[in-house]
Amino acid sequence: MQRNLITLSILLIVKLIFAQDKEPFDASVNSQIWLDYNSKHNLNDDRSVSGFVGYRSITPHVFNKFMIVPTYNIIHKKSPKFIKREKPLISSFHLGSAIYYTNNKYEPDNIEFRLMQGFKFFVPSLKMIPLQNYIRLEERFQKDFDGSNWNTSFRFRYQLATVIEWKNHIFSFNKGLYIPLNVELFFNLKKADRFNDVIRISPGLGYKFNDEWRTEFYVSYHLSTNTTENDDSTNDFVFRLRIYKISSKEKKKKIKINTKEEDLKDLIE
Repeated sequence: MQRNLITLSILLIVKLIFAQDKEPFDASVNSQIWLDYNSKHNLNDDRSVSGFVGYRSITPHVFNKFMIVPTYNIIHKKSPKFIKREKPLISSFHLGSAIYYTNNKYEPDNIEFRLMQGFKFFVPSLKMIPLQNYIRLEERFQKDFDGSNWNTSFRFRYQLATVIEWKNHIFSFNKGLYIPLNVELFFNLKKADRFNDVIRISPGLGYKFNDEWRTEFYVSYHLSTNTTENDDSTNDFVFRLRIYKISSKEKKKKIKINTKEEDLKDLIE
């Protein structure tokens, strides 16, 4: 089953990439291909580094985008003494950076450096469906390769994400199909010249092969503004394949047996 799913996803992506137009077009409605490889490595019990390298393209062909996004993660295990809670309200803190290079076909290329600070917290699960909230601030620095100056912008991002089991497991979730779902909202404090997202709605289908490997395929809707000089807003339909690898060292350190809810929470990005 998992082999058929991965094969179908790859064939769909290849078909869309090679079906791209060669002439300028109206990009207000388009489809995009996103591919990324994600990895994570534990430094100790409450520190880890993670990130991904990715590729994005658009149909018809307007740009190719390449990115590297590393993140430093701090797990929050204890609440302050004056807060009488067994578990902390905030589950983790995150510090990140990113480099995005956009190779445009009809306009000058664009490079963006990004800094990110955020935190995650869970609200009470609904019938074993965990609900993760992720709030982060981003500082964005963009420059076109046309001699223009750097453009600086700031925005907040809020994401609500969950995963749903494909089949019910009594104790834990170690292998099999699951359904990842997330909605993300963007609030611009100062708009960038390009690539200002408004909302992303991302249903998907995932498969966990073992404690080290899993993959997810999404069919998403994105609304963006000021994507190019000629388009005030775009409606993007995104096909995204994500591959995840957890380091073998982290697996060996994992002595404690998780509950099913904890296993599902680990699948949420």
